[in-house]
Amino acid sequence: MKINYRKISILVLIVIAIISCQKDDSIPEYNSFSDALATSGDERIQRGDFASFADLSKGVTNRAWTIPESASIINLDGRDPSQVELIQVQFDEPGQFEVNLKDEFINSAVVLDTTFNVTVLDYVQTNFDVISVDSSFYEETPTQITMYEGGTITFQDISLGSPNRRKWTFQGGDPSSAGGISIEDDDDVSTISVTYPSTGTYDVELISWRQYPEGAADTLRLHNYVNVTENLEPPTIMSIIEDAEGVIDLKYNLPLQSSNDLTNHFEVLVDGSSVGVQNVSLDPNDNKIVKIIPLVNPNILSTATISYNGNGDLARTNGVLVPAFSNEVVTLHSIANPDIYGFEDGGIGWENPTAWDWDNQGTITYVSDNSATGQYSMKMEATTNNRCRAFSNTSGSLFDLDSEKSYTIEFKVWIDTNYTDTNIFPEVFKSGQWAGEGFWTSVASLPRGEWVTVNKEAVKIWSPAVSGQYFFSFRFQKIGIIYIDDIKIYEVN
Repeated sequence: MKINYRKISILVLIVIAIISCQKDDSIPEYNSFSDALATSGDERIQRGDFASFADLSKGVTNRAWTIPESASIINLDGRDPSQVELIQVQFDEPGQFEVNLKDEFINSAVVLDTTFNVTVLDYVQTNFDVISVDSSFYEETPTQITMYEGGTITFQDISLGSPNRRKWTFQGGDPSSAGGISIEDDDDVSTISVTYPSTGTYDVELISWRQYPEGAADTLRLHNYVNVTENLEPPTIMSIIEDAEGVIDLKYNLPLQSSNDLTNHFEVLVDGSSVGVQNVSLDPNDNKIVKIIPLVNPNILSTATISYNGNGDLARTNGVLVPAFSNEVVTLHSIANPDIYGFEDGGIGWENPTAWDWDNQGTITYVSDNSATGQYSMKMEATTNNRCRAFSNTSGSLFDLDSEKSYTIEFKVWIDTNYTDTNIFPEVFKSGQWAGEGFWTSVASLPRGEWVTVNKEAVKIWSPAVSGQYFFSFRFQKIGIIYIDDIKIYEVN
């Protein structure tokens, strides 16, 4: 049996410290003094290990330790448990257990009946499960997953023994490894998705262990578990997204190749009109992405689509041609995060810093019963004629503006019939400043009880004095209710 002297030493030091705190002249004779005190060591241990329990009481006439049937006291040395003040209890089965101590004293008024709870964890036994396989073709058996190249497998650590550390190794996968850093980081990869871009047969390995209470590492390595075969199907479009520079990234699920000019084979429409294509090329850093530069950079208020006639030499690296497609919608770049400024994050990006609470006397909520689009909108309610103000001044809500460019805003508003103010005051603030750029909006003539789109381009185009990070505010100052949704700021050429 392995004796953990460190654990014993720690508990002994605790006992000595408690006793030494009593002054010598304050400790009466045994037959005239009764005091009840008990303590324990580890409350979480591994199966096969022991926990220590100490009875520090004075004036004890009878002591009774009660332990689980599956446990044993390992330091009796021939003594009766009632004569032992410090017991070491070994637990050989995992689970939740109790150790009880009852003492009787010279002074019958003193009572000690205490129960210690102990969690016994099993040995770490590494295991993982496959949650899903994302591939147009796959077959799964207990010993192997066969799928097309470019497929993704989601693994989950289901190891026994409550491990809090893990290290994955994915031969041929992306990522090729994960974990083994810290408890917090390892927890983030208890479930992980891995893409296999190239054909081959690959091992998967998981090492799991427990940092506290210490549990020895266990390794599971499945040889040739992932079998990636050639995919003879044409590639699939994964996304079409415009970046901040107006370049459209057409992303496929598989690597591509091309040796000729593709410009004349693509068409970009903005609001239904062809705008021409300046250049088409494969991304040198990721050959699953086709980068398309249109002659016109559409703003967030436009609708853009892209088409490919299929007559170019764009193909997978195995020669399978990319098929033609028509009028696929482009997700246009938004300066301000559309989830935050469309409130689809449930308002998280609009949680006010405490330092700004003084400037809002109203109630700001994020509701799902009245939205212009999506699920959520922001409800602003003032019950007195005082300022009602909402800010998006959190780190994730900031957006970048350039002093050499011009901007305006658009938002949707729903005005309740009880709204008594004559305007709404949207503002754009530079982070760290208390003064913003206002886009004052009269609402006297706007309809009540329905969503209305307000666009400020015709009345105000603004260039910030300083480039940097900015955020939005909305306010009004009289009794009433309004809802705000789909806030946009965009560049005006």
